Amino acid sequence: MTTTGDESPSEPGARAGWRALGRGLGIEVRAGEGPPAALLFLSFFLLASFQYAAKSIRQATFVDALGADRLPWVYLLAALLSYPLLRVYGRLTDRFPHRRLLAATWALVAVVMVAFWWLFAGGQPWVAIAFYLFLSIAFVLMVSQFWVEAGQALDPRQAKRLFGLIGAGGLLGGVAGGQAARLASAFTGTRHALLAAAAMVAAAALVQLALSRASPPAAAPAAGGGRIESSRDGLDLVRRSRHLRLIAVLMLLGVTVGQIIDLQFSWAVEQATTELDQRTRYFGNLYSAIGLAAFVFQILFTSRIQRALGMGATMRVLPATMFTGSAALLVAGVALPAAVPPVALALKVGENGLRHSLEQATRELLFLPVPARIRMKAKAFIDVFVQRFAKGVAAVLLLPVTFGLLSPIEVGWGVLALTLVWLATTLPVQREYLRSFRAGLAQRRVEATLPIRISDSTTLELLVQSLGSPDPRQVLNSLEVLAAHGRGNLVMPLLLHHDDGLVRRRTLEILADSGRRDAAPLVERRLSDPEPENRALAIRVLAKLSGREAVELMKPRLRDTDPGVRAAAVAFLLSHAGGPVRRAAARVFAELHGDADPAVRIEAARALGGIPEPEFRAELMRLLYDPDPGVAREAIRAVRFRTATGVPVYLPTLVSILRNRRLKHHAREALVACGEAALPALLHFMTDPAEHIWVRRALPKAIAAIGTSQVPEALLRSLAATEDAFLRRKLIEALRSSPPAWSEPQLALMAEQARLEIRAYLTALRDLAALGVGKRARLEGPRIRWADEDSDPSLLEQLLIEILADHLRNVFGLLALRGSAEQLWAAYRSLQSGRKPARSHALEYLDNALDPSWRKDVFLAIDDLGLEEKLELARSSYGIERRSAVAVLAHLLAPAELANERTHDLAAAAVYTVYCDRIQELYPLVDRLAEEAESPFVRETAAWAAARIAPPSGAGRGDRRRRRASADV
Repeated sequence: MTTTGDESPSEPGARAGWRALGRGLGIEVRAGEGPPAALLFLSFFLLASFQYAAKSIRQATFVDALGADRLPWVYLLAALLSYPLLRVYGRLTDRFPHRRLLAATWALVAVVMVAFWWLFAGGQPWVAIAFYLFLSIAFVLMVSQFWVEAGQALDPRQAKRLFGLIGAGGLLGGVAGGQAARLASAFTGTRHALLAAAAMVAAAALVQLALSRASPPAAAPAAGGGRIESSRDGLDLVRRSRHLRLIAVLMLLGVTVGQIIDLQFSWAVEQATTELDQRTRYFGNLYSAIGLAAFVFQILFTSRIQRALGMGATMRVLPATMFTGSAALLVAGVALPAAVPPVALALKVGENGLRHSLEQATRELLFLPVPARIRMKAKAFIDVFVQRFAKGVAAVLLLPVTFGLLSPIEVGWGVLALTLVWLATTLPVQREYLRSFRAGLAQRRVEATLPIRISDSTTLELLVQSLGSPDPRQVLNSLEVLAAHGRGNLVMPLLLHHDDGLVRRRTLEILADSGRRDAAPLVERRLSDPEPENRALAIRVLAKLSGREAVELMKPRLRDTDPGVRAAAVAFLLSHAGGPVRRAAARVFAELHGDADPAVRIEAARALGGIPEPEFRAELMRLLYDPDPGVAREAIRAVRFRTATGVPVYLPTLVSILRNRRLKHHAREALVACGEAALPALLHFMTDPAEHIWVRRALPKAIAAIGTSQVPEALLRSLAATEDAFLRRKLIEALRSSPPAWSEPQLALMAEQARLEIRAYLTALRDLAALGVGKRARLEGPRIRWADEDSDPSLLEQLLIEILADHLRNVFGLLALRGSAEQLWAAYRSLQSGRKPARSHALEYLDNALDPSWRKDVFLAIDDLGLEEKLELARSSYGIERRSAVAVLAHLLAPAELANERTHDLAAAAVYTVYCDRIQELYPLVDRLAEEAESPFVRETAAWAAARIAPPSGAGRGDRRRRRASADV
């Protein structure tokens, strides 16, 4: 092998080795990401170094000046001051760019550190208190600022890969900061160590300035105070979710225990040391040990413990450790006082080391089932407010130490009690995690790309169990999570027999990526998969697993006994081969296409789904009209696969198939697959009066499923152009899938259509009143209630009542398009319930909720008014004049009114009413319908009635026709 002058043969292997090591640690740095990642790593390293150096000085100066038993007061003050100061900071972020505010804040902290260096020279106790409070709030602001800056310097996908590396810089910074405080106090004194800490934060600010010049923001800065506002929103989310409430309780207990242990350790340091510099060195060594322990534990043990113990046991490691350490401290305080400092040191190192490694990783896993859209707000609330509230709780619990009622050792009994509660809380947390995780998988809420290593055995067990779920959504999401985290080896090849085609397809892809040669026999069976995409994928996967060329692999299968395998081979070879091989495949396809067995023709149709346009278009058109429904169904599916980019030649055929109830669903899916290109033709067919009515009624759903921006407007215009009530209902239902942001003209058009529906409702109500319904029933809001069981409505009355219900439903459908759909439909159900209290509540809600421009018209239909009063309002508002029963029947029997199925049904029912009530003045209309009605149903009904009604005197041709009809009957 040859190499260039500046490249050695070992370099590629070395780079590969570094990349493999990085991936093993969850780190992946890609081309161009090195400089910003390095600057962020260095910045966080310096920030953490400053934080832990300053923390060492803070603890030492406070304990030296006031004693550890006074710590609860500053705990409480820090908790109380944090929120208002964070609110002030949130307002500043509204006014200034984030990067300028960050640089100014960090520079100000460096200046204040120098100021405290000067103040500590006076030896006043209040300086230690002020210093403690200043750093407690500054740490929160600075860390928050850093992670916001990191989120702006990196896009979301980079952040998911690089945040682990950046976080490691913070852990190492903790080691360096503690040692910096120790060394500075040893050589120059604790007071001068403040200057070293100021230099660290100043250096971090300079690194941030370099980052701002080298890396423009990858995302727009968050709105001012975003984390604070997110936290406020998160309160409602946490209150409504049991899973989040339990996470918050875990955080509350953990932080409270940590604060108590912090006081115990500070007291132990106070007892074991005698002067300030000695205490600073002690705290510096402590924080170095904590950072080193956390780093080592994170790298070597966290993932192994999660894999070995699972989520439930992992959550119990920290509280169990705290319980054991606190018990040991109590024993040492009674029996071995000299052992108190080393035991307290071990307890503090264990608490902080586990908290920043195992416990942090476990808490991130607990957030895994939380939907992405609310995860950030919930975490913000728990991280910002629950932590500070917990520190306030700890301060209150520790006040007896300040007042001398308990010693710092004796408060360990409270730690034991809290850790027992903590341990008990992990049980419902584990159960809720499992429940939420399963629900999240079923609803595809668990993100496959979360920057969390799925190494916890409980999570892995849940994912593998979910592969056997009957819900394909849950199986697919489990597959995605496993594949995204390199666990494709856990995917069972038996999933290739799953009922869902997407599950089979994703399983094939994962098996191919994992190199699962053991799955080759099962993959081969997918050559007869009902979906062309899966068959084509199975061929490629089989070729990859067997190491052979796909064409050579498929040639022998042209004569396979299984027609499905032959069809898969035909589809692949016609698409990828040429010459004699392609001609042989074409001959086999002709045999499949012309076979007398429908099962074989089904395979031919499936093969066509894998052949690109325009090959064998004529054969596909013939199969669309195949007499066997199964063949036609597969041909439609083939069209769907072939028309993903829109091929208009199939549109008329697919539209005509919509009238076939057995094939309608499949034809609609194929039309939707044509996409936006099919929209003008579909709108034409839907609004064409010459088109079959059931075709027109099936099209709104297909048009809505296309989902382009012009669909809502087109559906609204179509609604205004049609009078068919059923089609109007379908159009309104289709509009529900449109976005709620309507323009003013569109809202005006909706209001106009709602008034048309109300007018039609009131007209039908007027006709019912003319037929005498008011004597046998009463009106309860929009609902007619019959007086007794003997007052059954006639056939015509039943049809008119159905018309009332349909128009009212359309009115509410239009109302729901404006928003608050759930509440509006609840009100609609209450109006129809027949219960007066429910109807009264619904009317009150609608009276306050409806837009004034809609309220008056809607209440004409739904208000609790009597029939006569409502008809009078219909006359004054809409000009709907009262009619007699004969006039209503004459209108329904007029041939000009017979425009659709509904008017046909009404005409037939009116004929029957004329026959039953012997309304002689309408007999001529019945005779006319018997001769001229276009609808066979109306014509036959009229002929039946005409043969039975008594003829008027002087009847001529109609009399003879009736006698002939009677004889025929």
